[in-house]
Amino acid sequence: MLTHKGTKDIKTKRLLLRKYRLSDAQQMFHNYASDPAVTRFLNWEPYQNVDEVKTFLTASIKEYDSPSIYNWAIEYNREMIGSISTTYINDRDSACEVGYCIGQAYWNKGLMSEALEAVIGYLFHEIDMHRIMAKHDVDNPASGRVMQKCNMTFEGKFRKYYLHDNGTYSDSLIYGILKEEYDKK
Repeated sequence: MLTHKGTKDIKTKRLLLRKYRLSDAQQMFHNYASDPAVTRFLNWEPYQNVDEVKTFLTASIKEYDSPSIYNWAIEYNREMIGSISTTYINDRDSACEVGYCIGQAYWNKGLMSEALEAVIGYLFHEIDMHRIMAKHDVDNPASGRVMQKCNMTFEGKFRKYYLHDNGTYSDSLIYGILKEEYDKK
């Protein structure tokens, strides 16, 4: 049975994972939310202006009233550089899916792996998840490397899962980790 506690601050060696703030709008827009390279494999389009980001942040901040919302801003050197959240929770089976994104300037520095590792630990030990999964577009192998670095196991693929802007589909690769596996490492 899950013990929902909501989005709590998580500190790692280099990061602070925390709730969104309305004051994040400019940094979020500049660092990642307006960048087509960042949003290319996500289910939302790049934001066109800071006001759109403010609308998103306002709605997201209201959701924090629910103890089953897990949606973190990723802060590095006092700069909001990305986000990580649960995208789906199955209370009955104590399972969830996580998703994440980070600005291009912060790719290939181990920051996303550091954030995912911290969120996995929080979800297993504070919320009592049994299973955590994540998936990525086959054309985005860097996201899969983040999952592998966090000891997630490749479990399979959803064929022709993602529809691209050009009308073609690509596969989704699925990774997962169980609490018992996490606790063994």
